[in-house]
Amino acid sequence: MAALYAKGKTIESDVTCMFLLTQSIYFLTSVIQTVLVSQLPIKKASFSLALILFLVGCATPPAPIVSLNSTTHQLSLKRLDNWTIKGRLGFKGPEKKQSANFRWQQSPQQYQLNMTSIIGTSLVKMQGNDEGVTLIADDETYQDTDANQLIWRVTGWQIPVEKLRLWVKGQHQHNDQVIISDQGWVNQLQPSCNNCQNWLINYDNYKLVGDSWLPHKVVLNNSLDNSQLLIRVNTWDIHE
Repeated sequence: MAALYAKGKTIESDVTCMFLLTQSIYFLTSVIQTVLVSQLPIKKASFSLALILFLVGCATPPAPIVSLNSTTHQLSLKRLDNWTIKGRLGFKGPEKKQSANFRWQQSPQQYQLNMTSIIGTSLVKMQGNDEGVTLIADDETYQDTDANQLIWRVTGWQIPVEKLRLWVKGQHQHNDQVIISDQGWVNQLQPSCNNCQNWLINYDNYKLVGDSWLPHKVVLNNSLDNSQLLIRVNTWDIHE
């Protein structure tokens, strides 16, 4: 489904560009005729031509062809265990919508998740490791051994914190159901781990970061409560 959706978006974009190109060529013909018949000033004709070039700018060459060995790609993602990402989170549930800026710092031993409002006000500070997690919100400190339950209890957001360090990279595990793109990366992931079969994850906007292709848009749909978590990554920083 994800692969078909991605191809559908490409087709829609191509049709739009073709329409603009056709209309622009028609407009260019009209301008040339006007210049020849009514002596339209050169400056106006030049402006019209510049407008046409701007309109057809969407008809750019396709992105470079990427052909990865999916197994090798997954092994490279597994080795990425020290990184920082920044971007925006959007949560949509049956009764509410919320969003926040975020910064996630991951190391082999621990992680730290900070969420702020659009004006920079701190909403959540979360730090955890294999032993437990601490969360600070509204000047109150909370602790638990289950990060997923803790952030849901405090914020009402369904965020699979414990697995997100893998999923945000497009990394799957054994027995997960995946759809692999023609490029070799994961387009869709349905995990099979305990308490996470209700998630369906779609990936888009892969970009080359260092030596790895990483997603910059991740959409997680939760079938249990009909909620959605949208992750838009602005920057990936890979640490040695």
